[in-house]
Amino acid sequence: MSNLYFGITMFVCLVPTIWIMFFYLYPKKWSERKQVFGLTNRKEFLQNSIKEEVEAITQKGRKRALLISLAITLIAVMLMLLHGMFLQTFIWTSFIFIAIFIIIVPFLLGHKEMMTVKKSLGLTREKGISYVDLKTAGNVHALKAAPVIFPNLAGLLIMGLLFLTDLGVIRFKAYAPGSFFGTVLAATMFLVGLLITLCGFLMDRMKNDVISTDSDINANYNRAKKKNWADIFIAFLWLNDAYMLACAITLLLSYSNLLATIFLILYLILMVAGMAVFVRRGRKIEARYQKETTVITDDDECWLGGMIYCNPNDHRVLVEKRAGIGSTINIGHPVGKAIGIVTLLLLMNVFVSLIYVGLVEATPISLRSENEALICHQLKDEYVITADMIDQIELRDDIYEHTLLRKKGVGMDNLLKGDFIVDGQNGCKVFLAPQENLYIHIVTKDGTNYYVSGATAEETQAAYECMK
Repeated sequence: MSNLYFGITMFVCLVPTIWIMFFYLYPKKWSERKQVFGLTNRKEFLQNSIKEEVEAITQKGRKRALLISLAITLIAVMLMLLHGMFLQTFIWTSFIFIAIFIIIVPFLLGHKEMMTVKKSLGLTREKGISYVDLKTAGNVHALKAAPVIFPNLAGLLIMGLLFLTDLGVIRFKAYAPGSFFGTVLAATMFLVGLLITLCGFLMDRMKNDVISTDSDINANYNRAKKKNWADIFIAFLWLNDAYMLACAITLLLSYSNLLATIFLILYLILMVAGMAVFVRRGRKIEARYQKETTVITDDDECWLGGMIYCNPNDHRVLVEKRAGIGSTINIGHPVGKAIGIVTLLLLMNVFVSLIYVGLVEATPISLRSENEALICHQLKDEYVITADMIDQIELRDDIYEHTLLRKKGVGMDNLLKGDFIVDGQNGCKVFLAPQENLYIHIVTKDGTNYYVSGATAEETQAAYECMK
């Protein structure tokens, strides 16, 4: 069942993102957009013969992207049927990277064709030129402190509730105090809220765009754009709190994998819906001020493929994206280069980690008795339980009747290994092949509970007979 939950979660993450990219990168009405395939839209592109050529380029790119988006959606539906933790994780991760790259290929081809159109018109290239409206520079903001503080305080209160529960000050029947599982979960979500806050203020303090010689028009345009950003960041902060509260309630009252998955999917769907609203509002703002645009910033040559910004003469590290939503780094800046290298290393680490996960999943566990000790082995000796440590030992066949909540370790369909909360009891060590119902329950003299089994019921039975 966990395979299906994982597949649905990945589907909800990827497919709506692909379609948002499709509608954002390949609009029907290109003439209303600020850029066309990453090039600044100009009045020269609206001339009769040129307009027809640009129209043909945009329609061709849109058709290609539509077919790609449909294919990605169909493949994603089929991938939901995959089984096996490593197989699912590796294929989904690879597919996400491939899908995001393929959906931008028509954009890159369109950018190349539009550059050819621009050259044919003999337009002057003023590489890296930018304008600053001294009257409005630095004083147009939309994100205020109060709307950001309140959702962060709410998140802090939820984290405080779980922390007090872990300390045993507040007690819930279904939750084992002292595990700090809930506190770590809430702290993670709280840090996500702080990251959203940081991104919000960075975007709010981005350099103002100059579209007109009229400072009032520049101020209104930038204020509208930043208000759109502020609204989406505040909405995400409250959504983050709502998800944190839902997880806390599920954890404290009666933990359910199904309910946790449903909350995660709802969280992702609402995030995607919020981004769709943000994109639509952004389009309306651009369409509203298009007729008032009298100043064109020509830095097309600084945008590689219309997506990657490289301008050594620009002191900014972050700039607003031309293709997509949010900001991107200036790889022409030393700090931008460093961020780019770190990002590539992190992506490489993702695939190295996936290979390790595959090795763990493919390696069978073993349980054996040797020198008056029970040895739980997979890749290395995970647990060595000597006879003088054991207070109680019994062979049981009711593993499916227990509720196991992983704190640290591995949780796969064919392997459970690490520190778990079992039936609300904290501090349990688990080393199990879940497909086998037979297992050994050991209580050591220091009160630690071990739930262990071999790869087969026969192996578990033999190890138990030796230790008994």
